Amino acid sequence: MRRFVPALLLSFAALASPAFAATPPDAATAAATSIGPLGAQLNGTATPNGHATNVRFQYGTTTKYGKATPAQAIGQGATAVPVAAAIAGLKSNTRYHYRIVATSSAGTTRGADKSFKTTKPTTTLTFTPNPPTFSRPFTVSGQLVGTGAGGATVTLLGRPFPYTAAFLKIGNSVVSNADGTYSFAFTAAQSTMQLEVKATTTPAFTSSIATLNVASLISLHVHTHVRKGHLLRFAGSVLPAQDGLIVKIQKRDRAGVFRTVAHTTLGHSSAARSTYSRRLRIKRTGTYQTVVVSNGGQVAPGTSNAVSIRVSG
Repeated sequence: MRRFVPALLLSFAALASPAFAATPPDAATAAATSIGPLGAQLNGTATPNGHATNVRFQYGTTTKYGKATPAQAIGQGATAVPVAAAIAGLKSNTRYHYRIVATSSAGTTRGADKSFKTTKPTTTLTFTPNPPTFSRPFTVSGQLVGTGAGGATVTLLGRPFPYTAAFLKIGNSVVSNADGTYSFAFTAAQSTMQLEVKATTTPAFTSSIATLNVASLISLHVHTHVRKGHLLRFAGSVLPAQDGLIVKIQKRDRAGVFRTVAHTTLGHSSAARSTYSRRLRIKRTGTYQTVVVSNGGQVAPGTSNAVSIRVSG
């Protein structure tokens, strides 16, 4: 038995040598993505190197970090595994440091420090209806996203087409709700215009410019019953006045799409109103509408109400 002891000792020594030592995981921090006013996505890769490995991200406003994402198990393979974690509840317009940390029974590896800066607070304007119709009520609303979004003072500014004037305050400022939502109500749309919002968030910001397109108001007056082959008069008015523009008379086809069947021209009625009139010979029952083809500028094209016309005989 004594002659086998050296061989056993040699075997144990080999296992304990550096060539057979357990290898800690590899970890590499990657650039953050989906950066917004309150959050971001942290990214990186980790290689388990043969041992069950958990990965997390450490992050904070300094290289002391202070916070960490929940651990993610990435197995025990020998190839790099991409890892991502979304973080929220951040402060707007603030720089954050982060790194990936991979841990297994063989040890812990920390990736290099990287940083990103959250964006300033923001908002997107919504128009209801969209587009609003000339002389009709509409609302401008939105939601502030960012630090201090709740209870911020929100001011709406605008300038009418052709957008050469300075932005001026429209109506009274409002205070956003706890979730950052806000709304401005108006009794009558008057002109296509550019709008922007200022808000006293942290930090305060001015939104990007949004264009409010106002549609022409066009009416359609026509009898809803006619004998087959008889002439029927299509008439109406358009606000604001747009003398000389084309009005299309359209009929809905079987697929539900309105197709132009005739057209006419807007005539002068007053400084505020244009009118149109056109007679058509109607052969089949159908649904009709009229469209004023605005040339842009102060108002956009407008569509009348749809009218069903029944043909008999």
